[in-house]
Amino acid sequence: MTAGATPEGASLPGIRVWLGRLLTDLHNGRSCLWLLPRSMLKESGNRADRLLDDVLHELADFVLLPSDESPAPASARSLAPAAPPARGRWSGLAPVPDFDDGLPDVPAARGPEAYASRLAAPLGPAEALAGMLERLAKELGFSSGTDTVGSDPTGDVLARLTGRGTGTAETRPVVVRAWREPVPSAAAHLLRRLVATTKEAGLPPDRRPRALVVASTEDLPTGLPDQLPREDITVHWWWGATSRLDTATVVTLARPPLASPTDRGHLHEAVTQATITEVCGPFLDIAAALASRWDDGRPEGLTAALHDVIAKLPGPAAIPPQRTEGTRHPGRRPDDSMLAAWNANTVESWDGRLRRHPGYDLVQEQAVAARVWLAQNHVLLPLLDDARDQFTATIRLRARVPLARLAQDYGPRRESGTAPEPADSAVAMMELGAMWSAHCDGAIALIPAERRRLRILREARNLLAHRVPLDDDRLRRLVEELCR
Repeated sequence: MTAGATPEGASLPGIRVWLGRLLTDLHNGRSCLWLLPRSMLKESGNRADRLLDDVLHELADFVLLPSDESPAPASARSLAPAAPPARGRWSGLAPVPDFDDGLPDVPAARGPEAYASRLAAPLGPAEALAGMLERLAKELGFSSGTDTVGSDPTGDVLARLTGRGTGTAETRPVVVRAWREPVPSAAAHLLRRLVATTKEAGLPPDRRPRALVVASTEDLPTGLPDQLPREDITVHWWWGATSRLDTATVVTLARPPLASPTDRGHLHEAVTQATITEVCGPFLDIAAALASRWDDGRPEGLTAALHDVIAKLPGPAAIPPQRTEGTRHPGRRPDDSMLAAWNANTVESWDGRLRRHPGYDLVQEQAVAARVWLAQNHVLLPLLDDARDQFTATIRLRARVPLARLAQDYGPRRESGTAPEPADSAVAMMELGAMWSAHCDGAIALIPAERRRLRILREARNLLAHRVPLDDDRLRRLVEELCR
């Protein structure tokens, strides 16, 4: 979503509902794994941080890792966790940011060489978890006394979270931005160890330590989300979080003011906004940009405007599978075959359907036209039905044959053996095409204005019934008739 141009985060209704489910789980004492597409964690402006801010705003208190107050320098992100210096000598472990790592006490002769060798070596899972918990202990104000130093320092910190030694468990959620950790997968190990330790302590929900880990599937071991104990950890996929109402809201706010605030102008604008919403789906940045770029709403100019918008925005980095869309329900999470596309933000769940990035519609013949038809059908079909209902009064007035015969010849077909509908009811159910046939056959006599209206209504209804979108001329004429 373009910064400053559209509402973001919890201000959108569908996203607010989605974040509310996450907060409910945290408030109920459950730990959560929040999975976001990798593209959201890398994009400029980092929408993931803004969404997380919305969640943190709703928490009474929390502990955040890595800490914002003293962010780790980039050069130190791959370092191993620190250990207290012993007898004035360096332990051999690289320092953890924000800690008194004892560097002043390192002898000048061996310090740089030892530091350089540690800098080149990648962290192991145990070291990464130990470093994370050491930083967590500092954030929580745990002392470094003998009660937290033993054969398993990691387990000691976790036990302190459950209240061992103090009798008071730490109930503030521990929020870990895994993508900012030196070893992101360590956050998943923290989640599992914390849940296991809490379970062993037998604490009730309102007294449990709990964690919220925000990560991408690329940060975690393959298949981990399916391996977590569902009774203790809730996995929240950023999948289907954006609703049709969210897209429509973004489009409405990004549209230029109406040049002609008449009924015709409002109806044409409604069709335009519905078209942008349908074409862009859950891709809010494209929806906002297209709403500004496609100012006249002419169907013939839509494809060119969409090309221009996509060319100016960051392009998709992965191509979704060929058959990613359909009528089946997209499920509660992306299939494994879609993970690469989901991480690249090129496939999403929206309005109960799988949706691909709008850029792929541009290379599929008739794909954009099909979405235009859906939008026009959504806005215009109810109005066409209302206009048909109203035109039955004209049919009764202009009939040149008895209503019973008009109903028999042009009314709705009935199954053999069923009783016929009363003539007045049958006329009320006549379709626009049957009315036109009655006019052509001389059964009704219409004046020129009525004939023109019926012809425009019938043509539009037939095209939409055959999945053909209205071009600019037909749309303009229909809007004029519907607004008379």
